[in-house]
Amino acid sequence: MAHAIIRGLVRHTNRAPVVGAVVILERLVPVFNEERKEEDLSSVYLGHTLTNRYGEFCFAVSDRTSTYRVKIFDNSHGEGRNP
Repeated sequence: MAHAIIRGLVRHTNRAPVVGAVVILERLVPVFNEERKEEDLSSVYLGHTLTNRYGEFCFAVSDRTSTYRVKIFDNSHGEGRNP
């Protein structure tokens, strides 16, 4: 089975790295919606990590044919931002 890496950088609008942001990885799974009689997407939580001092994050995934969603939450509330 081939593995893949999902990685990225999180930056503020002033290009400073976001340190300690929570990054969540979800796999999108197609499901049939009976009410609308059409296919919809559901998400399955796979894991989370925090960004490092450079604002970087990384996930190793085993299924490179799936579609994934990355959610990012900055918990710093403006701390450490450079104007």
